[in-house]
Amino acid sequence: MGTDLIRWLARAICWIFYRVDREGAVPADGPLLILPNHPNALLDPAVIWATAGRDVRFLAKSTLFDGGFAPILRMARAIPVYRRFDQGVDASRNSETFAAVDAALADGSAVCLFPEGVSHSTGRLVALRTGAARMALAAERRGIAVTLVAVGLNFDRKTAFRSRAIVLYGRPFSLGRIAADQDDQAAVRLATDAIAGEMRRLLVEADPESDASMVARVERLYGAARGRPQSPHERIARRQAIARGMERLRVRDQPRFEEIAQRLRRYDQRLQRFGLRDRHLDWDLSLQTAAWFALREALAALVLGPIAVAGLVLFWVPYHLTAILARLATRERDVAATATVFVGAGTYVAWLLVVASVAWQAGGPRVGVFTAAALPLIAVAALFAIERETAVVETVRAWWMLRRAKAGTRARLRDARSELAAVLDETYEWLSAETPAPADARMPN
Repeated sequence: MGTDLIRWLARAICWIFYRVDREGAVPADGPLLILPNHPNALLDPAVIWATAGRDVRFLAKSTLFDGGFAPILRMARAIPVYRRFDQGVDASRNSETFAAVDAALADGSAVCLFPEGVSHSTGRLVALRTGAARMALAAERRGIAVTLVAVGLNFDRKTAFRSRAIVLYGRPFSLGRIAADQDDQAAVRLATDAIAGEMRRLLVEADPESDASMVARVERLYGAARGRPQSPHERIARRQAIARGMERLRVRDQPRFEEIAQRLRRYDQRLQRFGLRDRHLDWDLSLQTAAWFALREALAALVLGPIAVAGLVLFWVPYHLTAILARLATRERDVAATATVFVGAGTYVAWLLVVASVAWQAGGPRVGVFTAAALPLIAVAALFAIERETAVVETVRAWWMLRRAKAGTRARLRDARSELAAVLDETYEWLSAETPAPADARMPN
């Protein structure tokens, strides 16, 4: 029962905090090692649990079992890892970790561990530790056919509430041949390299301070201009190609890089002048389409509008208080989202108790209990109602701006977008000719 509760909470946290796009899957049964990157502290396990599609056991650093998280970790059946660089930890106890993982795999369970070993905000895959490889090889040599699946956790703005997370599950693979053909040292090295290669296929590696936002911006522009597929895999593939191209261009021709960046800024400034985004330029602006949209959304607003207003009134205080307290709690990017979740949980529970107590005093026990039960449901419903109605308002505003703009404005903006996309194609082809890239590193079609 405890495990089911923790699993449910983890999934709820993931789907409420982020807008998750998922692609790929893990085998439905059998021994499995799930191997994600680790950019986001304790929210990474929540994202895996929410998207894996089967029950998962996690490895967690042993020091977490000595603090306030201990009951949660035990209910989740997490397995402690004794890291050498954690103060006061006896690393020799990792033999217990390996034995627990081996037993779980022998039982056909799915085990998730983070091969990088630490949570970080570098924006890149850091050097992997050898634990994942050694666990998989040990199981293979005991006759346990273990399937490995790498996972790419790609966050647009990982510290921001309701930001986008793209979760890619890779192709299943095995280390059975390496375990059979290589001695211990060589096998561990080759297996670790194989795991790193599979993980890199699923990640956008870009500096979060200087490049990540520009990579995402160029990808959105290019996808809109060329009408490219918007599946999670296609978006990540384009961002990978753009990130590699930016790195090479900066090294080979800095003035050309700055020129393209300046053209992109000018284009964005023109969009902002009209309050538009790339996707708005391709809309059907006919009155018939607008009338149908207005009718549909007016009917929806009859239901969603009151819910959104109720949410704004009831939860304005805890929402903003959570933001303030979370900023005070930590400045570290890789734990900021985790801090927000735990601070928010405490703040909202306290607020719920205050409101329920007021209702109890005003209307008696039944009203108080009903209020306490209804508030969480109202909060979730209001969250999605506010998002929907905010999107409608943005759509109406963009439609109005396009309708009242001078004739030809939209066409000129679309031409500017197409010209930028052509420059990106030309630059990428030049870079590829200068330094041939692997076949899977070309700009996706």
